[in-house]
Amino acid sequence: MALILGNTNYMTPILLQVGSVKLYSFGTFIALGALLGGLVMYRLAKIRRLKTHHFFDTVLYSLLAGLIGSRLVYYFLYQNQFQNAWQALLFWQGGLVALGGLSIGFLVFLYFIKKEKDPIWQVLDISAIALLLAWAVGKFGCHLSACSVGRTADNFLTINGSYPVDLFSAVWALLGFVVFTFIWFKNRLSDGVIFFLALEGLFLGELLIKTLEVDFGEGMARAEAVVLLALIVMLYLIFWRLHGPKFEKNRFGLAIKNFVFRKWPKRG
Repeated sequence: MALILGNTNYMTPILLQVGSVKLYSFGTFIALGALLGGLVMYRLAKIRRLKTHHFFDTVLYSLLAGLIGSRLVYYFLYQNQFQNAWQALLFWQGGLVALGGLSIGFLVFLYFIKKEKDPIWQVLDISAIALLLAWAVGKFGCHLSACSVGRTADNFLTINGSYPVDLFSAVWALLGFVVFTFIWFKNRLSDGVIFFLALEGLFLGELLIKTLEVDFGEGMARAEAVVLLALIVMLYLIFWRLHGPKFEKNRFGLAIKNFVFRKWPKRG
């Protein structure tokens, strides 16, 4: 029986191996990210006194739908990498299309919170914060598994001569998690604003970081960039429609009504 705990290289696709049983970094950190994200979501919901009795089922079903969806999308795009269809179920070995899984998981999540008649925008705010943490942890697993290959360069941002794009994504998402958690606790933004800003920040960061990939502008990398750009534009338009400034008439003429802030900070 052999016991392997990685190596001295920063890339460790296999965290643990006992005989023929392998524990992959990719699947392990995806699961860990989902667990931590779920715990954060539960804790924030308790702080706002939202219903939490259904959160476990909602998060679990959304996660399963996202994993299955992202794996199936990857399978259909890269069928030449599989010996048979059953290998599509081995998602922990790597090979997921994150945006596909995120979209499918979100639709399932939205279905359950509407079914439970939760305050949708409040729940979406805390789910976006939880997503940032889960994304950061999952991307670190991608970094260990070398899911993405960065362009070669010679500067302080590189590791072993290339840009660690997945590590950049993990750090960016973690920073977003810290910032938006702080903003959420201040409780000065209207419900739903954090959801849009968090996703806009995440997708914009992903788009910029993808320009450092060695195959940026080619094949699937180009398609993912186009999808990210479309999501950024779509979210911005919806955000502007829901939370953009509104003009109202009063005795002094026209006034701009702000729909972003819940209340202005107190002075003095």
